[in-house]
Amino acid sequence: MQISLTQNADRLLERMMTLGYTDPVDIIEIALERMMSELSDQESPEMMAWFRTEVAIGADEADAGEFSDFTLDDIKAQVLAAHTSKSA
Repeated sequence: MQISLTQNADRLLERMMTLGYTDPVDIIEIALERMMSELSDQESPEMMAWFRTEVAIGADEADAGEFSDFTLDDIKAQVLAAHTSKSA
């Protein structure tokens, strides 16, 4: 298989070669292997089962009224206030 690289991809390969890689094919293979590894980590049956379990727990807690109306900013302010009071 042959591919044509964009100018950006070509520049990236050149940058990687200045970092010590000697073969553009090796660089592409490493990149593709990492992409496949990330995809398989994210979409593994175990990861999806864990995700579904966690979502179900959260949905059950919300149905039982066990949730907070705090925003992320509210939570950050509480954490910073607690940390500041401990430091003082």
